[in-house]
Amino acid sequence: MAYLDSPCKGICHSRKFDDVLMCCGCLRYPEEVEGWFEMSDTERQRVLKELPHRNRKQWTLMNPDKEFPETAPE
Repeated sequence: MAYLDSPCKGICHSRKFDDVLMCCGCLRYPEEVEGWFEMSDTERQRVLKELPHRNRKQWTLMNPDKEFPETAPE
């Protein structure tokens, strides 16, 4: 399997969403950010597959009075 690049956006800022700390830029948990280069590609792929769900959850928590758009704002 090819090496998977980090999803880091270079705008690191941790924030609690629903009592869970995550990076606002890449939506990873602190232990995922810290351990990225030690993870296997299988573990990295699992994290990458979870990010769209985390994006929806983060957006919903920040915009409780709105519905999540079909195409998420970038």
